[in-house]
Amino acid sequence: MYVRHVLVMSFQAMLEEAAARGKKGHAGNIQRLESLLTAENMSQLSDYARVLCFLAFHPRGDAPVVDYIKAGALADDSGPDVLVLFTLDDPAPVPVSLEDESFGRWADLGLSANPSHRMIRALFDDRPTPVLPGLVVFENFAGDSDALYLPLGHLDTEHEVRTHLREVFSGVAHLGSGSKPGKFLDDLGMHWSRQELTYERSGRRPVREWLLGGFRAARDHYGDIVATIGLFG
Repeated sequence: MYVRHVLVMSFQAMLEEAAARGKKGHAGNIQRLESLLTAENMSQLSDYARVLCFLAFHPRGDAPVVDYIKAGALADDSGPDVLVLFTLDDPAPVPVSLEDESFGRWADLGLSANPSHRMIRALFDDRPTPVLPGLVVFENFAGDSDALYLPLGHLDTEHEVRTHLREVFSGVAHLGSGSKPGKFLDDLGMHWSRQELTYERSGRRPVREWLLGGFRAARDHYGDIVATIGLFG
């Protein structure tokens, strides 16, 4: 049993808040979501975080990553400048807490049906799909972007995941605030290479379309794309 409960909220709800600040867009279904995923709304989110990431994993096969998320360290480790999204097996239109059984409904999904895997497959649709688990880092929130994929499959425990990602997020945040426009992923790739970390780079594609496809993949199985927003308990 986890003593501290992790609060998460749908990325769509974050977009709705951004739209409200701009007095555009409304809450709603997947068609309404399409109108929320605008460059303007995404740019408003970039006022609160400089870098967009996606943590991809399978609920059954990647238990160390699941344990890491449930332990509540993700928001602290990523810091205020890095927004980390991941898929959840329940809708979260308002803040909801992760429980011991969270992610369990998707444990028996085959890899090809798993929403995280579908999102990574879409990101690398012109080449072999990288193996889960892994961390995706994008160049920007709005417009077209390529991405770097950092595999995490060599980490065997929640402690190893946290130790590794804490260092990774520190470098991501530092370079995200210090790199010249259009050079962030180049600088990050060089940084990882110096650390002897293996990574893959995707082709360039609209982040908006990729996220929309990700929401569809998650909602095919009554889930969501979420981010950690805090702890309670």
